[in-house]
Amino acid sequence: MRLGLDTEDKFLIKLNEINEQIQDIFLIEAKKMTEKIPVDVMLQDGTAKKQDTCSMEMIKAFYDKIAKKLTNWTLQTISTTNNEDLRRDFIKMHAIVDDYRILLHISTQYHVLLYYKPDYQVMKKQKELADFLTMTEKNEKKLAEKSDQVILKKLKDEGYKDLNPENLFEIFFKDDKIMENVTKEIDKQTDGDLNKIYEQKQSLLKELDNFLLEIYQIEPVLIDETRLVTGEEGFVFNLDVEQINDEQSKQFSSDKMSEEIKKNITVRV
Repeated sequence: MRLGLDTEDKFLIKLNEINEQIQDIFLIEAKKMTEKIPVDVMLQDGTAKKQDTCSMEMIKAFYDKIAKKLTNWTLQTISTTNNEDLRRDFIKMHAIVDDYRILLHISTQYHVLLYYKPDYQVMKKQKELADFLTMTEKNEKKLAEKSDQVILKKLKDEGYKDLNPENLFEIFFKDDKIMENVTKEIDKQTDGDLNKIYEQKQSLLKELDNFLLEIYQIEPVLIDETRLVTGEEGFVFNLDVEQINDEQSKQFSSDKMSEEIKKNITVRV
């Protein structure tokens, strides 16, 4: 049974009141942790500006603090889903009281925006990359065409006929040895220049990536699981109480609980 849902169960009503108080305290902390911090950033065209962010380290430290402070609870996981622009940090814990389990789930969902650090080296590296791409564009095209010719010749030498893009893929997929031989032949015929161009391009892109700055956007509001799944920014704070080994019962009731168990659950919550 998720705390906070409508119920006529008197014990759950009492737990709901406690849950609401905890959520209010949690929101106060959430607002502190998500205070806007203005930082200097640079756009791709070199324009400098101020952009608000917040400290995700504070939020992660807060989760660690919860895990350490709830000494009688079992930590299930502290984890991060590391997508490109939408991330989620969450903690899950549980406590056992007699035949009942109390579950705690807190999630933080936020967007990540990428900017460059305000550094002259960014513009320098961008120009270096642009010059390199301009210089190698024609050469890369010629090498690619030559590579295609090498592939066809090598496969014909191996006895393959009626070649087209679809069966080329099938040949390479089924025969690693052919793929290896063709790759060696391409390197030999092009002096490895195609790989050198690719590696140099990746090296320059990686150098630019080192100047990237992550900006975090989050709203200090409570959201439910549905809003979490749809990608809204905010915090999830859920407490559930369930009876262990009673998965068949869809309706939670405290009628069978002793007063001692109710007291212990209340203390844990």
